[in-house]
Amino acid sequence: MFCYNCGKEIPENALFCPFCGTQVNVSVSSDINSSADDVQPANEPVQEPVQEPVQESADNSTETKDQADEQPQEKELAPNAISSFIWSIVANDLCVIPILGLIFSIIALTKSVRGRKIVAQAPERYKVKGLLTAAFIISIIDLVGSIIGPIILASYFSLLDKIFDFSEISDVFTGFALL
Repeated sequence: MFCYNCGKEIPENALFCPFCGTQVNVSVSSDINSSADDVQPANEPVQEPVQEPVQESADNSTETKDQADEQPQEKELAPNAISSFIWSIVANDLCVIPILGLIFSIIALTKSVRGRKIVAQAPERYKVKGLLTAAFIISIIDLVGSIIGPIILASYFSLLDKIFDFSEISDVFTGFALL
């Protein structure tokens, strides 16, 4: 049986709805022959409607239990979001040391990919999903930088060696050493 006022399911023998307090077991019909179950005897005490406990929220407004159930659930933090972002930032800082930058960027990349796979299954459940995307992008840039960076740096110094003949400078230092 359902309450005609609030629509919630209630026990068949209930006289009042336990959710909204409306009297429910009274028939509204024009039949003169109503059953004895529908009429409450005069010598029985009238049952008072049951009120739901009132919850106070942070802004000191009161709301019933039904209204609290209708509010959306707080979203969970996306898995690996913060850790993959931190790993990618550390990898970015360590790109000047090629092997460490490479290792840290691979760690950040795998953590962000795992987190993105989990979030893709239920995206409405998680918050801070943007950190996973940022960590993914930064870790790819770090990975490329860790591989290409030392190559570019070495070619830069070999180009400088060709432009300036450093043999003259080394002769000057050896000359000072002989004095």
